[in-house]
Amino acid sequence: MSKSTATYLLAFVSAIFSAGCGGRRSPSTPLPGTVSHFAFVVNSLSNSVSTFAVDPQTRQLHTKDTVQTGGTKPRVIAMEPSGHFAYVSNLASNDISVFAVDANTGRLTMMGSPVSTGNGPSFIVLGPGGNLLYVVNQNDDQITAFSFDSNTGALTPLTGSVPTDDAPVALSFHPSGRFAYVNNFNSGDVTVYRVNSSGALGLLGATPVALSLSAISMHPSGKFAYVASVASNQVTTLSIDQASGGLIPLMPPVTTDDGPTSITLDSQGRFAYVTNAIAGTVATFAVDVATGALTRRSSVTAGNTPVALTLDASGRFAYVANQGSDNVTLLAIDATTGALTPAGPAVNAGTGPTWVVLQ
Repeated sequence: MSKSTATYLLAFVSAIFSAGCGGRRSPSTPLPGTVSHFAFVVNSLSNSVSTFAVDPQTRQLHTKDTVQTGGTKPRVIAMEPSGHFAYVSNLASNDISVFAVDANTGRLTMMGSPVSTGNGPSFIVLGPGGNLLYVVNQNDDQITAFSFDSNTGALTPLTGSVPTDDAPVALSFHPSGRFAYVNNFNSGDVTVYRVNSSGALGLLGATPVALSLSAISMHPSGKFAYVASVASNQVTTLSIDQASGGLIPLMPPVTTDDGPTSITLDSQGRFAYVTNAIAGTVATFAVDVATGALTRRSSVTAGNTPVALTLDASGRFAYVANQGSDNVTLLAIDATTGALTPAGPAVNAGTGPTWVVLQ
């Protein structure tokens, strides 16, 4: 692939957003057994976050409020463990917005001005210890981190940064919290890090996978990782060495639809869901929990340019952010087959939604 082609594809992924779930439970998915009362949707092209009430029976979304982020091209929203604060990465303005969250109404209140970070923060995620926020800086080829005050939500930058390879897209933690993985779009590899007791990341090496890596996700067992390539429209399964954290590609990759941008696994690791932005679909794969192998099951039409998918705590419903149609689709999940079916009309969000978080 030429450098110009790689640059074009990265720009495409950046424009539509590209991130998979974290190895720990994703910040977009509540803990099992909890009930989500609110959904927050990041709107990249209107520089805003929309708040929705979640119907406790139907799980439909009902519009409540929209606030501006104070930054440009927001991408991801991460919730502080108590649910009192939310953080939004702004890709084009190189900063992070901090919001207080009203537990009763879901209303977001911005706390001061956005906090500067590295160039091109494409992804943010809370660390395994729950007191650090990690930032993937796509244009700096590095990871930076902040500690946060659980009482005020304030962010404090940590000294130094950790290098990645060319054009990092997302960061995924191993379920044990001992390792972290970053998919690098232009270099086509995954960099592996050890997480020490303080939360600092130490680079262990890199594993070549495929061209234009757009998403990464961990199996809940911690035995497997899944990486999508937007250049080949395929998902590769890798085994994880539990002692070293090293990755080894397994069976040949499986084909998904056109333009994969995110991979989400259910809490039991039985099914994997891949959003395909160009095809406008979400593909369902059955997962062999013993071998990690993926088997294509079905595909369902979402909205225009689906870029991210979030599962609710029950595992019975999925929410899909459709950047091209400016809305969120609710899909019901068959508990036996994992198949997805529409569960009501799409709900309008702001312009260019890229991420959904439930609280």
